[in-house]
Amino acid sequence: MVTGHSLGGALASLFAVSAACHDDVPKPVRCITHAQPLVGDVRLLESVRKLEGSGDLLLLRTRVGEDGVPAVPAFSPKPRFVYAHIGMELKMYDIDDDDAPGGRSKKNVKLSRSEKKMKTFALNFKALIKLFVIKAGKKNQRRAHSLREHYRRLEKYEEEIRSLGEKLEDVYSKTGSVIL
Repeated sequence: MVTGHSLGGALASLFAVSAACHDDVPKPVRCITHAQPLVGDVRLLESVRKLEGSGDLLLLRTRVGEDGVPAVPAFSPKPRFVYAHIGMELKMYDIDDDDAPGGRSKKNVKLSRSEKKMKTFALNFKALIKLFVIKAGKKNQRRAHSLREHYRRLEKYEEEIRSLGEKLEDVYSKTGSVIL
C-alpha cells in the first residue's frame, strides 16, 4: 500500500505506477492519495488504465470538493501538454457545498474514473480563481486542503463510502460513475 497527501500524494501515485510496471513487485499495487495535484498527461492516463485493466494497479484519489490543489498545475509551458488525473476519484462534499452533485442536497460522496478531459488554459485558470480566491479564500483553502479535513470527511461519510465496498478492489469493481 502506497499513500501520500498533496505533493506526497503525487509522488506516491507516480511511485505506484512505476512499481506496477515491475515484474518483481507483488500485484496489485494499491495506492490511496489525498489532495493530490495533477501529475501527468493523457499518455500517463492511458498507461495507468492498462495497468488497472490488467489488475496490476489500484489507485484511488480522495479530495475535498472545495480544495483547489487537485486542479494545479493549471497549465504547462509546453503548448500540447495537458495535465490529466489518473485512477479513481472519491470527491467529498459538505452538504451545504454548491458544487455538490445536485447542489445543496444530501449527496456527499462522488466516485468517478479519471477522464480524458482536455481543458484549455482559460478554463483551468477560471477554475483556480474560483476555488482559491472567490469561493474558498486563503483560510478556507488551507482548511479544505488539510489532511485533517480529509480524515474528518472520511469519518463523517464512512457509511456512504463503505457502501462502495470494503476493499479497494470492491471500489474498483464499480464501473462508470457512481454518485451516492
